[in-house]
Amino acid sequence: MIKLSVVIPARNEWPNVVHTVYSILHAWETSYEALGWKEDEIEIIIVDNCSTDRGYPRTAVTGTTSYLMPRGIFSNRYLRVVYEPKAGNHSARNRGVEKARGKYIFLSDAHMSYNPRYFEYMVKAQRESGGIVHSPIGWLGAYPPKEASLGYQYTLKLGEEWKGTWAQRCLSQDDWFYIPALGHCSLLFRKDQFTDFKGYQENHRTYGGGEMYLNMKWWMFDSTVVCEPRAIGYHLASERGYSYNHDDYIGNIFACMYALGIDDWLERSYINYLRKGRKEVLDRMMMRAEKDQGERRAFVEKRRKHTFNEILIDRPWDRLNIAKFGTSNCGLSIFHDTWLPLLEGTPAKQAYADSKYQKDLEVFINTHLDEFVYKRER
Repeated sequence: MIKLSVVIPARNEWPNVVHTVYSILHAWETSYEALGWKEDEIEIIIVDNCSTDRGYPRTAVTGTTSYLMPRGIFSNRYLRVVYEPKAGNHSARNRGVEKARGKYIFLSDAHMSYNPRYFEYMVKAQRESGGIVHSPIGWLGAYPPKEASLGYQYTLKLGEEWKGTWAQRCLSQDDWFYIPALGHCSLLFRKDQFTDFKGYQENHRTYGGGEMYLNMKWWMFDSTVVCEPRAIGYHLASERGYSYNHDDYIGNIFACMYALGIDDWLERSYINYLRKGRKEVLDRMMMRAEKDQGERRAFVEKRRKHTFNEILIDRPWDRLNIAKFGTSNCGLSIFHDTWLPLLEGTPAKQAYADSKYQKDLEVFINTHLDEFVYKRER
């Protein structure tokens, strides 16, 4: 066993993955002694997720993994490579964690850079908080790392879709604070907890939804999600090295929500997408979610301490921040009053009227989330 395993899912990430690997090592060099660890107690695992750029244009010069594998970083056992044949970053992350030897796992995108002492701050925050630790993210050249240039957390946005959007809400510059969720380009946790909670849901076809799935599951299982503002990650690429279909994103969202047992908000997302028709396509997505996620749904239902709606009422990230700092500034936006008129003249109008959950969900929104409804006249 070693102390830290860094797992990098990568599909067609040449040359970004090279600078990412070396930035991780440089952040490690300024962190391990403060943690009481040794220099060689780290491994970096690249999970090559169906890359097609190996050996182009010259073997061992380019390619997601072919550049690094014949070099000293590989022969000295700082770097390992795992091949995941299923095209999906969730399965790639799960496979990487399965192979990891470290007590702590750090998940990184393959196009990142990290500041000095990064892992010192992240590991200490995990030891103190006990759950998932995120770092704020600077996007595509954002520097210096000022509060207004970094994303510290997600604002949860519900009612049209089920998603989070980046927010520059920083509760403290000197200590970690609780957040509902954040993007998953850089996060750290204990391997035993990730394994016990069964990680990401699989059959994930493209990016989207997984961050909400994992973070909300941690809260539902009575763990925590925090942001450590002194550890900063810089996200240095935005393009995907593979084709992207928005239907895959929608399917991901349906699968994540079904696995967590969020049936009322799932039905609402289905109705929202039904505004543009394509009922047969959406129905197939729903059927696929039920088929693929039945086992995980049963596991979540058995293990959870709170339902998703109970989390929305309690908002533990706010409650815990108030206890720690005397204040909180996490975000929640519910789209209802401005969403209902969008259904007029679309197939979603009748679906909403005939829905199984929406009448009760409207009562829930009006009773418990009234202050968060967008543009509500009070």
